[in-house]
Amino acid sequence: MELVSVIIAAYNASETIVRCLDSVKKQTYPNIEVVVVNDGSTDGTKVIVEDYIAKNVALNIVLFNQINAGPSIARNNGIKYSTGKYIAFLDSDDEWFPEKVENQIECFLKYTEIDLVGCGYCIGGRGFDKKKGGTLILLSKYKLLFKNYYRTPCVMLKSSWAKNISFKVGQHYSEDYLYWLQAAFSGCICAFQTDILVNLYDKPLYGASGLSGKLWQMEKGELLNYKSLYDNKLIPLWIYWIVLLYSLLKYFRRIVITLFRNIFVRK
Repeated sequence: MELVSVIIAAYNASETIVRCLDSVKKQTYPNIEVVVVNDGSTDGTKVIVEDYIAKNVALNIVLFNQINAGPSIARNNGIKYSTGKYIAFLDSDDEWFPEKVENQIECFLKYTEIDLVGCGYCIGGRGFDKKKGGTLILLSKYKLLFKNYYRTPCVMLKSSWAKNISFKVGQHYSEDYLYWLQAAFSGCICAFQTDILVNLYDKPLYGASGLSGKLWQMEKGELLNYKSLYDNKLIPLWIYWIVLLYSLLKYFRRIVITLFRNIFVRK
């Protein structure tokens, strides 16, 4: 039974980290190590994780502390410290359903050519009843180029790929999408399970507070991703311009949806 390393980047996660760790503890797949990278938290995150480790000695958890440097460096360090054959990401304010790891490991074992797999998610538990009976979809690199199918807590990949790709340091928006794109355009075989196996923190994916509330910053991050692919000669100029235009159209659509939500839904 292969070891799965779970990378959790945590920053000021004192209110959610226990729920997050509990969801790993409840996994039906037993061979797991948990690598928590405390990204310079100023609340009680460090103490809470240390206390959790002391109370859950049967769960293989290691805690690394770093000065605040952002999620990219935290995840890169987590990958460096990990020892599993497979690596899965989980954000400190999200949680997995119990069969998440087992489901994705079965996918890797059944389809050995797959290198990276994501899954469906719900928000705040809504849609959890639809998580059964999903299908597996292979994603070409160009299909992924025009749509980001992955949320970070939904992804598992082979460590042989993870340890050869880095989250871009200094990029705070859409850096995870760039990671998937770099993998796909480097030859990584990507797939997506429609099963809902992850419960995201209860807020809209865009147009809300925090990172997802800064729509233009998110859009700039996505545009930088495409430029990075072009600069590294992974996509030709004509595809670069097409995907830029398509991305901007999606951006204006998000603005309209956000305005509609703010004007009508919140009244």
